[in-house]
Amino acid sequence: MMTEPAVSADAVTGHRDELRDLGELILFHRGEWTEADFEALPQGVRAELHDGRLILTPSPNSEHIRAAKRLERFLERFVEDDSLVLRELDVRMAGGRRYRAPDVMVLHEWRRGRPMDPANVILVGEVISPGGGDEYGEKMTAYAESGIEWYLIVQETPAGFTGEFYRLTDGAYQLVSRGEPAGRLDLPDPFNATIELRELS
Repeated sequence: MMTEPAVSADAVTGHRDELRDLGELILFHRGEWTEADFEALPQGVRAELHDGRLILTPSPNSEHIRAAKRLERFLERFVEDDSLVLRELDVRMAGGRRYRAPDVMVLHEWRRGRPMDPANVILVGEVISPGGGDEYGEKMTAYAESGIEWYLIVQETPAGFTGEFYRLTDGAYQLVSRGEPAGRLDLPDPFNATIELRELS
């Protein structure tokens, strides 16, 4: 008995053409990446922009996705309106020279569309999987220089997730609380709450 393929040959060919076009676009791009270049990328491409450099971000693993989703749920408990907590939405910074997509963010007020203005972002949160990224480097600097007040990092370790909570002070993030592996991370006012890090695993 013959069966129809789940995806048509035309769709597969189109997908391959799209990947080839994207690869060629990145490979043969000359000079710095601009905001216009970044916004012209095909929908669904996981990428960030930092001072003229395009940063391709790999797809997260299942543990990362689960932790980000549970972190989002924790934060929703601490705000009056859960629509103020979003995941993986671009934040446009430095006049369009920097685009970052934090794993979780908390807004001052609900706004449609993308990218988000950092002036409307109270908190950004990042989940670090084994191997890490630049959450303590350029990404941290970008958030600080854009004026986002609170920065939350949770990191997966063999003993469970750790947590660190920073506040922007005099232009740089200062650590205000730390949670041990699978322990508790206290968030001061205006959140006045505790994240149970063991529940992120």
